[in-house]
Amino acid sequence: MNEKAKNNAARLIAVGLTIAALVTFMGFGAHAAAGVILGGVWNLASLWCLTRMLQAWLGPNPSQRRVIVWLLVKFPLLYAAIFLVFHTRIVSFQAFTAGFSVVLVGALAAILIRARQSMGAAKS
Repeated sequence: MNEKAKNNAARLIAVGLTIAALVTFMGFGAHAAAGVILGGVWNLASLWCLTRMLQAWLGPNPSQRRVIVWLLVKFPLLYAAIFLVFHTRIVSFQAFTAGFSVVLVGALAAILIRARQSMGAAKS
């Protein structure tokens, strides 16, 4: 994926999260809006760690040590952090899952937009 496509995907996800958080804030309050934002940010962090781990494993210079480091960051740290967030009830679980889903929908939309543009270029 080139830089322009990455920037477009990031912009689409950011706009989606912002709109979802604002709508949630207006309908359900700050507690739920914080959940949407936290869910989106957590999903982005998880995907970022997964990407780094896969690059360390399957990239041009594979490194077992780097793979282990990314596994330790992704699973124990990220999942422990979210366990604490849910255990302390800082945010709504339903709002968190909504924010988590917004990132996935935004990423899928970016992929579909890029595929449509590629198909249009191929027809020319």
